[in-house]
Amino acid sequence: MLKNSRLFKIINNNVPLRWTRLHNSATDDTLSFRQKAWLTARERYKKHEHVYYSSVLETKWKSSNPPAAINSQFPHDWMDDYEFYEGSKTSDSKHGTPDASIPPSTVPCSGCGALLHCSNISMPGYIPSEIFNGRSQQELRTITCQRCHFLNHYNIALDVDVPPSSYVDTISRIQDQFALAVVLVDLLDFPSSIWPGMQHVLGTKRPVFLVGNKVDLLPRDCNSYLTHVKHCLQHEFVQHGGGDGLNIKNVSLISAKTGYGIEELITQLHKTWAYKGNVYLLGCTNVGKSSLFNILLNSDYCRPEASELVRKATTCPWPGTTLQLLRFPIFRPSNSRVYQRFKRLFSERGERAALDKLRRDQAQKTGAVAAAQPFSQVGRSFDRLEVVNDSFSMAAGTQPITTLNERGAEYRDARWVYDTPGVMHPDQLTHLLTAEELAQLQPTSMIRPRAFRLRPEMSLLLGGLARIDILDLSGYEKQYDWLKVFVFASQNLPVMIADTLKAEAVYKRYLGTPFLGIPSASGDLEVRLKRWPGLQCKDQDIVVSNNNSNSGGNEARLNCDITLSSAGWLGLLLPDNSECSLRVWTPHSAGIYVRRPALIPLADRLVGKHIRNSLAYNTTKPFVFKK
Repeated sequence: MLKNSRLFKIINNNVPLRWTRLHNSATDDTLSFRQKAWLTARERYKKHEHVYYSSVLETKWKSSNPPAAINSQFPHDWMDDYEFYEGSKTSDSKHGTPDASIPPSTVPCSGCGALLHCSNISMPGYIPSEIFNGRSQQELRTITCQRCHFLNHYNIALDVDVPPSSYVDTISRIQDQFALAVVLVDLLDFPSSIWPGMQHVLGTKRPVFLVGNKVDLLPRDCNSYLTHVKHCLQHEFVQHGGGDGLNIKNVSLISAKTGYGIEELITQLHKTWAYKGNVYLLGCTNVGKSSLFNILLNSDYCRPEASELVRKATTCPWPGTTLQLLRFPIFRPSNSRVYQRFKRLFSERGERAALDKLRRDQAQKTGAVAAAQPFSQVGRSFDRLEVVNDSFSMAAGTQPITTLNERGAEYRDARWVYDTPGVMHPDQLTHLLTAEELAQLQPTSMIRPRAFRLRPEMSLLLGGLARIDILDLSGYEKQYDWLKVFVFASQNLPVMIADTLKAEAVYKRYLGTPFLGIPSASGDLEVRLKRWPGLQCKDQDIVVSNNNSNSGGNEARLNCDITLSSAGWLGLLLPDNSECSLRVWTPHSAGIYVRRPALIPLADRLVGKHIRNSLAYNTTKPFVFKK
């Protein structure tokens, strides 16, 4: 009995101390890994009331592809870049000295097409009188206006006064011509890049080449994804002002950045249009018309001697770089030239196939996104036809040829390719954004879809540009807890998920901070936010239903897309036999469309597993090589 009493005394004295020690160190020793992760997630959002998820908090937001730095300082010595500038004697203005007494020239700027002058700083085509005065037409053809010069050399966009109606008046001249319309559409922003007034300008019988640009940035969800993208592009073009579709002679997908699809587009132009008339590149702002113009300028579609004399069009991320018409002469596709071009393409076929296989193997082994992007080199089949005398042989009396003489006898009956000014679509948001914000908004590589689980009464904020509220999710047979939402946008655009009832307060609290990204300001943030219009919603809510039953085990396909104008788009994957009510917000409620079928229907292949204690899914490679 004595031994037992001593034993109980020892136990009674030690157990409370032991229990106290375990209680104080429970988070370190007794909790499982899942419980620790849950507590860590709770701690991360402790100071962010009504916020369920933030990509900034989850990743500490170190962008993998930071936007290019924008130089906002105005260089005071920029006129020294011009060959004909001899120094200012009368004024120290950083814009140079305007002189309204000097009449404007008839020479267009080779970058934007506006007539050069020195009358008014705010008008397109301006160059200072220190450079403009006394220059001959031959000398003026070798220089660009102040605005194009700043875009090309300093990455600065200067404001000019151009009424929107002037763009429409400029491209309306095609109405009275027998010409081909090459309509460009931004594949990352349609139907908001399909101009609603296109049918009025083109007419019902105008032959049209429909070209989708930036195909290199679309995720690859299956081997035949380009065929599906073509179908979606043509369907949306017909639905939003493209007529009945009977005048569409060809649908092409290209990348003016990587060269993909350009050779095939030229082949179709030779085959379908030949040399019947002029060709006009049409489309909304920032769809890539000038980039396509520049790449065609150095291809078989341009006369060889003109490629070196016609200056490239000004290109940059900001809309409205082309203000008037630019052009180059088309190389007549005679039978012998078409055959010579065919021989070059046929001889390069094996090399192209080997390069494609090498890039595909590299993408599968290393996961390199750049290797999976559509890519192609644009070659030349014809050398320069004319042999120009040595321009430095002054004894021979020759002068260097620096510009194209469009009035020459050899161009009297020529057909031309015109780069036209872009028309601002009412649904585009680019005019609301600064240079820094546009650079952040533009994807620089293949878009990597981001997936989330959203429950009713949750709101997803895509930067400060868009918001989607999940109002209700109901099933025909049972109630569902969540749906899967895919975000297709630049990786530099943050995502936040908040309580719908407090979404407005959350938006105002984090607007102008890195948690929403856009809008932002390197200077006075208060002034920037005062000019920001905020978010507005459509009058009617969007209802999306899924009447399919995936009982056969087929792969899940997205039900539809919700486009958000320039910000990107969302893909919705609803449970079987369910219906969802949504409310979507954008600035001025612009660019909100329901797109069926979804552009990337098998996007579920491109995301990983659900992250424990989070609303997000793991991101993976934005491409697969499957049927």
